[in-house]
Amino acid sequence: MDFKDFRAGRDDDSKRIDHILARILDGFGNARIQEAIRKRLVRLNNAKTTPGQRVCEGDTISVAAFLLSGRGPEIQTSEKKSAKSFSGMPQLDVVFKNEHILIINKPRGISAQPSMNGGPSLSEWVSTLYPGEKDSLSFRTGPLHRLDKNTSGLIAFSQSSTGARWFSSAMGEHKIKKTYVGIAEGRIEKAETWVDMLSESKTGVGFHKMEAATEKDRGQEAITHVTPLAHGKNRNGELTLVQFDIETGRKHQIRCQSMEHGHPLMGDSAYNGHGQTFYLHATRLSFPDDNPIGLPAQIFCNIPDDFKKILDLNLLNWDGQLIIFR
Repeated sequence: MDFKDFRAGRDDDSKRIDHILARILDGFGNARIQEAIRKRLVRLNNAKTTPGQRVCEGDTISVAAFLLSGRGPEIQTSEKKSAKSFSGMPQLDVVFKNEHILIINKPRGISAQPSMNGGPSLSEWVSTLYPGEKDSLSFRTGPLHRLDKNTSGLIAFSQSSTGARWFSSAMGEHKIKKTYVGIAEGRIEKAETWVDMLSESKTGVGFHKMEAATEKDRGQEAITHVTPLAHGKNRNGELTLVQFDIETGRKHQIRCQSMEHGHPLMGDSAYNGHGQTFYLHATRLSFPDDNPIGLPAQIFCNIPDDFKKILDLNLLNWDGQLIIFR
């Protein structure tokens, strides 16, 4: 029987072999991986292994060649995935890239993660063009924070395990600051800070909507600093272009808090806004100066052309400047 050898890299050290095989045999379920190990179709250093066996850097994992050939209905190798049609995807706008982190200016209308409808996602597109770390069998690139389908702007993807670990830890400790620009209904006259406890709504059907928790211990704290940048109006009333600086990263944080404070995003019908689609753009990421993965202090991207057109239509005369929050 023919086998193909894979050499474990530094990041694979101490990882379980079945977890590494989930990356090598992309598309196999856990049961099939376990079966392949039991049938000795996988070897570790040319010897029998078990699913929980820990791998060391430099170890050789041998996999039966026919498992990698794409036979069987459940198999979808990385090569097959790369052939998936991305004809509807725009060219990726790479704002920053080094060996650890890739930052994309995401267009609105594209899902960051694979969705139930099976359409192409940004994460699949990125994994095809920028798979990242090459000396690891277990590493897989992926988005490091959320961005809604109809939110445009900066989104970070891992390019190494080191980058993924630092970025995720820094996000959890609120060391990474995120700034958005969005159009809110009503007139916001001065800077405000919104503090709410948010939880997932129990009444949403087919859509995971958030709401302000009625009991303090049932939700997660959300803190958003709100700064008006410009004012305008449409047929539904006054509008405010807002700079949102978020200290926490809760799901739908800006959308939900805007509704709760009487200023839903224009067009965000899920959160009581008038219209069919909202405009929200992740315009800036700020990082600690002493970060160990080579990120600059700030990364910025301008609002897209379709957003600019909406500003013009609604008489929002913005000079393009943010009001820096510290």
